Amino acid sequence: MSGILLIRDLAVVLLIAAIVGWFCQRFKLSTVVGYLLAGAVIGPHTPPFPLVFDTDRVQTLAQVGLVFLIFSIGLGLSINRIKRLGLSIVIATAIAALLVLNGSRLLGLALGYSATQSLVLAGMLMVSSSAIIIKILQETQLTHERPGQLALGMTVLEDVVAVIMLTVLTSVIHLGDTGSQSILPTLASLGAFIVLIALLSLLVVPNLLIWLNKPALSEIRTLVIAGLLLGLAWLGVRGGYSLALGAFILGAIIGSTRYKGDIERSFEGVRQMFGAVFFVAIGMLVDFRLLIDAWPLVLLVTAFALFLRPIACAFGFIAAGNTHRDAIRAGLILTPIGEFSFVIAQLGVQSGAVPPAFYSVAVGASLITSLAAPLLTTRAESITSRLVAREPRFLRKWIELYHDWLARLQSRQNASFLWRLVSKRLLQIALQVFAVSALILFAIPLHHTLETRLGENWLFPNGFTIVFWTAFGLLLLAPLVAVWRNLAALSMILAESLSDGARRQRLLQPLIETALRTLAFILIAVWLLTLLPFRWSVLGSFAGVLLVLAAVTLLLWRRLIRLHSRLEIELVHQFQRASQAASASAWSSDLLSGPSGWNLDIEEITLPGDFTH
Repeated sequence: MSGILLIRDLAVVLLIAAIVGWFCQRFKLSTVVGYLLAGAVIGPHTPPFPLVFDTDRVQTLAQVGLVFLIFSIGLGLSINRIKRLGLSIVIATAIAALLVLNGSRLLGLALGYSATQSLVLAGMLMVSSSAIIIKILQETQLTHERPGQLALGMTVLEDVVAVIMLTVLTSVIHLGDTGSQSILPTLASLGAFIVLIALLSLLVVPNLLIWLNKPALSEIRTLVIAGLLLGLAWLGVRGGYSLALGAFILGAIIGSTRYKGDIERSFEGVRQMFGAVFFVAIGMLVDFRLLIDAWPLVLLVTAFALFLRPIACAFGFIAAGNTHRDAIRAGLILTPIGEFSFVIAQLGVQSGAVPPAFYSVAVGASLITSLAAPLLTTRAESITSRLVAREPRFLRKWIELYHDWLARLQSRQNASFLWRLVSKRLLQIALQVFAVSALILFAIPLHHTLETRLGENWLFPNGFTIVFWTAFGLLLLAPLVAVWRNLAALSMILAESLSDGARRQRLLQPLIETALRTLAFILIAVWLLTLLPFRWSVLGSFAGVLLVLAAVTLLLWRRLIRLHSRLEIELVHQFQRASQAASASAWSSDLLSGPSGWNLDIEEITLPGDFTH
């Protein structure tokens, strides 16, 4: 019977969403706001005649809708697009997010909130509504001006901030503690998980899409991508993170390939349907009685968002090297908070971390900031002129000195041969450390699960521990050897640089190199000891495992180097392909590449799905 009721509720949700969507398009309103209001009207909190009584059934479909929604956002934010946005936008977005985070935590502290409640409040205010901002820029014809471009770049990257905040909040809520001792390991494990999933996706997904690029396999390709999408979402939840994380990474990887257009068309209908179900289901959680009761908090949070977000975004743009006039105008454009605020508030309410009033606050603040955004955007030039005219002289001098210092630093960095050598090694070491850390973190619960089934003394005393960590250590030998080789090369480069020009360079250089290698070995040992679950009872077993792994490393040193080199070459190849402009369809690249060797450059141009001319 529950299945029949689910079909009835889904039919009601889809028909109501279609009617509201048509109404919003006709009167040029935001369909997201329309879906939310429709959900509030037909939901169980709006008497006397709610059309849907059990929101749990629709929430199940809404979770699926969230996966496809995040996947579509990842498709639009490819590696190539991030590369085109530039490092300055990334830095500005990070600085603005950190300022909003700390400002919101201070507000939560003043209101007497717990650390978890303050973190949820920060997540609600950290992300702008990209749909509303894009629409406002189009209506005001500011899309191609510098402030509009800055605002577009930041609102795109704030989707990444939203996914990260969802993941961090999910992990923190599961831990039940938001102290620094819990957040820092959570962020470290999150970074390790992201790097591991991204590396595996880069190695597997492009080759898989090439193999499935046949007309007869188009249906199979859709099924494989959908299976991978839902599987990565499930893996993210099982790892203690948000289901949005794996979906976003897979979307970004596929969006960087030449099959982006075909995949988008295959999933467009599913995304539209489940996306509408998701936002209507989110609207069902709105309780107007709570909204009326919480109106002072709604006004306070809205005023705080209207004050904090423009200042934080403008400061981020200035810190990234933009003029204060462009930075202020772009900050005013980025005022409205949007879709992800509802998702984060819903996560907090459903987990019991925050009271139900938080959801009403998110809805009220989003509606008010969305209404205020067009007014602030149209008057951004006059507001900026007034602020610049009243700007203190010493502040203007400091900004000019800071921008001059940034320009000199960039010129020195580009001219530094040592930095070019060291930066590549540092990036490789960071990626390898994150990947190995993620594998170890996921191996620990796997070890506990298998140990409960097979027993600690499987085969012989402490046999399971010895067999498991020996097998797992063999898997990690190649990346660990790569970490050591990169650290050794880095030690050699730094030793040569530090001893350059010294009187006894031949004697000093090997001493410095030996000291740096010793320090690197100690750091690797501390890193592994921090991650591995050592106990006094199995200390002897781990010593035996280390001896076995050391012997295998000495015997297979060259083969391990060749194995990792092949994997690294393949990874670099796939990343270079992903960083290039992707064509709109799967066949265009094949058509333009042939024995004739045409010297053509391909640019990414997105056309509407119904384009016929």
